[in-house]
Amino acid sequence: MRRSVLVLFASAVLVLSSCSITREMIDPAILQQDTPLEKKFATFNLPKVKVSYPTVYYDGLAWKERVTEMVDKAQDYIIISSFLASSSEELEPLYQKIAEKAKSGIPVYFVVDGTGAFDMTEARFHLIPLDFLRKSGVHLLEFNPLSASRLISGVNLLYRDHRKFILIDGKYIAIGGMNLNYISIAAGPGDLQRDSMYEFRSPELYSLMLDEFVSWWNKYSWDEINRDDFAVDETVMNAQRSYDAWYVNQVPNDQDLSEVFGSLLASAQHSVKVLPFLPFLDESMIKAFRLAQERGVDIQMIMPFDDRESNRKGVEFMTKDLMNMGIDLRIEVEEQRKQGLLHEKLMIVDDRWVVIGSTNVNYRSFNLAYENSLVIDNPELAAQLSKHFDELYAGTIPVTEEMADQWQTFENWQRFLSAFYGG
Repeated sequence: MRRSVLVLFASAVLVLSSCSITREMIDPAILQQDTPLEKKFATFNLPKVKVSYPTVYYDGLAWKERVTEMVDKAQDYIIISSFLASSSEELEPLYQKIAEKAKSGIPVYFVVDGTGAFDMTEARFHLIPLDFLRKSGVHLLEFNPLSASRLISGVNLLYRDHRKFILIDGKYIAIGGMNLNYISIAAGPGDLQRDSMYEFRSPELYSLMLDEFVSWWNKYSWDEINRDDFAVDETVMNAQRSYDAWYVNQVPNDQDLSEVFGSLLASAQHSVKVLPFLPFLDESMIKAFRLAQERGVDIQMIMPFDDRESNRKGVEFMTKDLMNMGIDLRIEVEEQRKQGLLHEKLMIVDDRWVVIGSTNVNYRSFNLAYENSLVIDNPELAAQLSKHFDELYAGTIPVTEEMADQWQTFENWQRFLSAFYGG
């Protein structure tokens, strides 16, 4: 109840302020057909980097083992950012390893968002807060914790750090959608979320993310750190094939994501595949998809089946508006819940461009959160991820007008309002 009151209050403030920047998605410069995509990215000052072909993890249990291995090998420093993070019996080996590294004198910086105490997934039954890490010497930062006393912050109360990434020893770098909590990387069959993480080698991307992390950390923590204390191994990509990529470090009320996603849709020639997670789109976002569809682009979007009633009913209410995109809008069959929630975020354009990271394709991620995404020009990776998308697509059914009409109820509208801004 307390979370709902806080979210609805801040939502009301936000509605009154009308501070959306997603209109950038349909700006004439974004929609310009004769401007190459790379040139648009350069116009936005989007940093271009070289990255290796990633190792892709779809199994949270496998990712947990890999994270534990990377932490165990750490010799210089560890940086972890996780939107939701908590320990549990199943995660004790990982968190004990993190604590041991801090006790040994290796600097460990761990960022968790302030919504952790409001986790409404199965993880709430297995949640051990991370305060114990501080006693081990871990530099633990909780971003923007939610509390009744902070209501005076108004819209700022809605800002979240939704990023999930790991930087270790100047060598290991990973980004994606998996949190470090029970439901993401420790649960059993039926509860473990379906998600993805991508591990790269890239001194350029690593340095870029490190620069931004140090600046962000010093903005929100009294525990100031120096960039010079974090070395980057410039040799980790030696003899490896590299690919062009563009890094998006989104901050609240910034237009970067709107410009990037809008440009990708505007430049699409034949196909777009989207895993949005929570597709709460505003008018500008819907129009950007519709304009691409009207040009003849085949667009497929999969909505997950969500056991959490609030989110599911909110998405169901939104479906009536989503139908206006004119795309192939699909929803997972209810039986998919036996496999765990589909939490993945992904967009593939023209069998060439791949967008991965923490970003949900929705209003909240584009306007109210710290997010990170990576746009990669890699047809091989696009083919690999398209095969994965097609496997998910096989477990879906088309959303019909009849479904959308049935779902647009007053009860679902209340769920939608809360989830649109706070989900």
